[in-house]
Amino acid sequence: MEAREEVRQLAVPLADESGFELVDVEFAVLGRQRVVRVLLDKPGGVTVGDCAIFSRRLADCLDMNQTIAGSYRLEVSSPGIDRPIRTLEAVARFAGSKVALTTHEARDGRRNYDGTLLGPVDGRAGIRTEAGEEHWFEWAEVKAARLIVDPWGEARKARGASSNTPHPRGGSR
Repeated sequence: MEAREEVRQLAVPLADESGFELVDVEFAVLGRQRVVRVLLDKPGGVTVGDCAIFSRRLADCLDMNQTIAGSYRLEVSSPGIDRPIRTLEAVARFAGSKVALTTHEARDGRRNYDGTLLGPVDGRAGIRTEAGEEHWFEWAEVKAARLIVDPWGEARKARGASSNTPHPRGGSR
């Protein structure tokens, strides 16, 4: 079994009993250093303290089970605003949100899609582009999907709603 899956199997029950959702486990090699990243979430978000407590518990389990041979760095954090979408349950939770989706194989010469997340329907996830096109994929076809958060989106909407009112210009006179 690959190390990432072994870490996942140890982390899931720890996350469940602590009231966390295990979003993802990533395994990376940065130069000579191996890094295990665990992404957690919970309603209202995770705190630095939550991550520290979980990190200590998981590190003890990893060391006790000798899951990862040699040295490694364990990082536990929230998924951030560009949260990865890893399961069909997450597709259901974030349906209607803006996402970037990449497929394993090109379809009609294209692997990358941006738009509104649709589904899940019969084990498939969809995306509606700004042009109104819908593309549906078996979940196994999806290599990666992430939320796209526009921090200025609400400000643009508010400005667009009041576009009839003049906006002051900056600068000196």
